[in-house]
Amino acid sequence: MNNPKSFLYKQDDGIATITLNRPERLNAITFEVYRELTDLIAALRQQGKTVFMCSHILSDIEVLCDRVAILRGGRLAQVGYLDDLRQQLAGRNQVEVVLSGIDEFTLKPHLPAGHDFLLTSTPVGLRVEIKNERDVDSVITALRKAGGKLVSVQPLKQSLEELFLESGGTETSD
Repeated sequence: MNNPKSFLYKQDDGIATITLNRPERLNAITFEVYRELTDLIAALRQQGKTVFMCSHILSDIEVLCDRVAILRGGRLAQVGYLDDLRQQLAGRNQVEVVLSGIDEFTLKPHLPAGHDFLLTSTPVGLRVEIKNERDVDSVITALRKAGGKLVSVQPLKQSLEELFLESGGTETSD
């Protein structure tokens, strides 16, 4: 891989170092340099190398890292695999159900009372956010009764930003 002039990659005694040549933020470099840098980190990860990455760009951390550490006040607040931390801190298994050929007013009377469903209209139908995956069957049963069509059922994952804030972190302005 050719290294762009914006960062330096060197390997010495089994330790790889990637250093930005100018004190610029990762989000301030060009797309091409950013892409090459993230590709390099991903390639090192695929080779089984351990990559320590420190960034305030949490979406990059989510994509490039298996394990994360959350610092709060200069101290380690959480550490672990991202999916494990999401499960531990969230304490819930949220699910999104996407429906078509139906609207909120047609579905709602068929949904069981006492459950917490968030219904959002979409151009082709309805999106139902379910707080607990155990309630998926009741939404599908209501859908069948109301005559709509099931498009998808998928888990909703917390973003790393939500995880950071939920673990007691605070947003700061730069």
